[in-house]
Amino acid sequence: MILWIRNAVLLMIILMITYGALSFSMRQRHRRKLKDEYELSDKSEDKSEFIAKGMMDYQKSYRPKLILGVFLAPIFVFFLLLYLANRS
Repeated sequence: MILWIRNAVLLMIILMITYGALSFSMRQRHRRKLKDEYELSDKSEDKSEFIAKGMMDYQKSYRPKLILGVFLAPIFVFFLLLYLANRS
């Protein structure tokens, strides 16, 4: 049982690092797209306001929630395997 706990802790650490890196890179990618989009637009509003509004729209979209699936799916599989191993 101690091995399962050790593996769970290692899995959580690896998933936190992966989730953080993936989330950071996707936010930076979206910010870069917004900057490019601003350069092509009519520039009627301030650049920082345009990017802030675009990032708020990004937070409300499905993409950040799908990235969270990278974190939750392996945990679900881990606990399913733990249950199945203890059941038999």
